[in-house]
Amino acid sequence: MHGAPYWQTTPYTIPIGIGALLFVVLAAYLFRRRTERRLVPGATLGALLLVASGLWMGTYALELSVTDFSTKVLLNQLGYVGIAPLPLLWFAYVTRHAGVKLNSRAAWVALGSVPVAVVALVVTNPWHGLIWTDLWVDADHGYAVLVNEHGVAFDGFIAYAYALILLGCGVLGRTLLRADGIYRKQTLALLGGGLVPAVGGVVCVAGLSPVPGLDLPVLAFSVTSAAVAWSVFHHRLFTLVPVAWESAVESMHDAALVLDGDGRVIDVNPAGERFLSLPLSDAYGQSVARVLPTELVDALGGVPTAGSEAEATLTTEDGERALLVETTPLGDESDMSGSLVLVRDVTERVERERRLERQNERLDEFASVVSHDLRNPLTVARGYLELAAETGDAEYFERIENAHDRMETIIEDLLTLARQGETLTDVTPVALRTVAQEAWDGTVVGDATLDVRVDRTIAADRGRLRQLLENLFRNAVEHGSDGGSLTVVVAGVDGGFTVEDDGSGISEAERADVFERGYTTHENGTGFGLPIVKTVADAHGWSVELTESDAGGARFEFTGVETEPEPANAEQSTND
Repeated sequence: MHGAPYWQTTPYTIPIGIGALLFVVLAAYLFRRRTERRLVPGATLGALLLVASGLWMGTYALELSVTDFSTKVLLNQLGYVGIAPLPLLWFAYVTRHAGVKLNSRAAWVALGSVPVAVVALVVTNPWHGLIWTDLWVDADHGYAVLVNEHGVAFDGFIAYAYALILLGCGVLGRTLLRADGIYRKQTLALLGGGLVPAVGGVVCVAGLSPVPGLDLPVLAFSVTSAAVAWSVFHHRLFTLVPVAWESAVESMHDAALVLDGDGRVIDVNPAGERFLSLPLSDAYGQSVARVLPTELVDALGGVPTAGSEAEATLTTEDGERALLVETTPLGDESDMSGSLVLVRDVTERVERERRLERQNERLDEFASVVSHDLRNPLTVARGYLELAAETGDAEYFERIENAHDRMETIIEDLLTLARQGETLTDVTPVALRTVAQEAWDGTVVGDATLDVRVDRTIAADRGRLRQLLENLFRNAVEHGSDGGSLTVVVAGVDGGFTVEDDGSGISEAERADVFERGYTTHENGTGFGLPIVKTVADAHGWSVELTESDAGGARFEFTGVETEPEPANAEQSTND
């Protein structure tokens, strides 16, 4: 069939042509995205792999479509431009995908020299016959097919190609055992893309093809082209390289998410699954705004466009957690191909920082008291000591003792805040009446009376409860008695108890300040008594409110207290 070429149709031309077109379109898509710097390194390899496949398939589709012998031979030679580098490109991309590093430049040069040599041998084949020894056209099946009688160089190329294919499949098989999520799907697509044409090649080389001369690997590629196209757009094949993902990110305690340039979820490590609002399989390909809590999306700023760091507070089953959200760009930060999002639980760190801030505040207060409040009674004691030394008057020694007592009170209050702060050592059922009486007995009360009108058991740290009551009793006597008699009443209310007196009370303007450390209206006050009361209440989880009693004095009401019912004689009072 020599002479002018004319066209023919075969059952294989259209599927092979469509497959070639798909590969070329996908390659153009990847090259365009590559020039926009929206892909990580490795995408160029993927695009070249598709170009080589498309060129091989396209030239073979044309070869099947013509009947002229010389044209078929020319197209057959052109097809080797795609065939020769294809095994090496596939192997190179597979190793890149799996994170396998082959750093030997000499090895790559040696592997790359084979395709160059094959193309050179194809061009010069009429002189040596190493690629094919004979060519003819077979028309027994109703259409003309070019048949090759292969030479020794072709057999060597086949051995080279299948060695790379098998090595690549081994690498992918190992990767598949450890991969999950989107990378598992990408790896399966690559493995299928390599195995299906390889099987077709074995059938063809073994002479088992139903149509002599028909290139079965090309036909197999037409089937896999659809699967590759699906994986490119749905599984982001050729767009993200999972280097060391399994060994590093999968084992992290911090949540890690990989997003593409449009903010869609590509992969999530096990620690990150707890933040997803959808099952992991449904979250793939979804916008990050759909699968993450609003707090985390706000911390990301929507779709990440650059590296960033932000904090978020999220309520979980374990309570309120402080989270640090870090975004690292993948690719060029000015035009990212994607991003890695790390979510770290920093609750313990934040709590430590808050405790440190409170400790620093207390240290500042202590320094203020030491430098000011302690200096006053110390100066007074030193002055009276000089007078006592000059005159021998015993009255001065009594005033010195009072100054020392004043310093001792200040020091005790400071130590209470410094040593115990906001901690509880032992919360047990405690009889409120008994602890109130013990606290009263340990307080210098002067002309004052205690009236306990409650007989109930509450859940409290006994020692800290006594401190609370002692400070309330001392505050009532020192600030509310005005030199006269005073009655302090401990009574019960729903969900708690009250401590009130009939003294001069605390003005409404001052009530908001009395719980502040260092605030006092008494010339000898430390400003730490009522802050200690507030600290103990907070440590128990109680609320405290300061109001005016019915008698015009101060009334402290504690609520949120775990209590047990009172007995029938709860109205009985304890007077002292």
